[in-house]
Amino acid sequence: MGVLAILLAVVLIAAAFAVNLLAQQRLAAEQDRSNQLVGQIAGLSDVSNALKTEADLTKFRADALGADLSWTAILDRIRGTLPADTNLVGFELTAGAAPAAGDDGKADEKAAKTAVGLTGTLTLDSGTALDLGAYVRSLRNVEGVLTADANSTTSGSTAAGRFTYKVDITFDQTVYSGSYTKAVEK
Repeated sequence: MGVLAILLAVVLIAAAFAVNLLAQQRLAAEQDRSNQLVGQIAGLSDVSNALKTEADLTKFRADALGADLSWTAILDRIRGTLPADTNLVGFELTAGAAPAAGDDGKADEKAAKTAVGLTGTLTLDSGTALDLGAYVRSLRNVEGVLTADANSTTSGSTAAGRFTYKVDITFDQTVYSGSYTKAVEK
């Protein structure tokens, strides 16, 4: 019976050794496969870096060009309100903050109609005296204008019989082109 017990112990030890040897071989094979995958991932680091650079450049472009204006549309809106014999001869306008986009990448229209886009002064030249109050009230009804107020009137500054008017004006953010709107970060 003692010999049988010793023989059984030897068989069990040999089986354990065989199982251990097989496990070590599988572990070595999986470690080799892991090393191959790490090498493949490292080979794709250029792609990851390029995607990160693209995202950084897109954000930079949105920051730099978010307040891109539709100048032609703005000037057409103003020129369309000018009385006869009146010209827009100058302006000093400062852009406001760039609009943020919603999840769809487009500017939030409701917010754009209440946020400041451009603010500054328009200079008008006219051969006739204008009712500046009535003109300013008509400007307030122009699409994209938040506020408009008379600033000053000068007679004969550019030529005898000519009038120069300055009008303070604020446009909403609908004057922006929206081409480079920055998406809202969550």
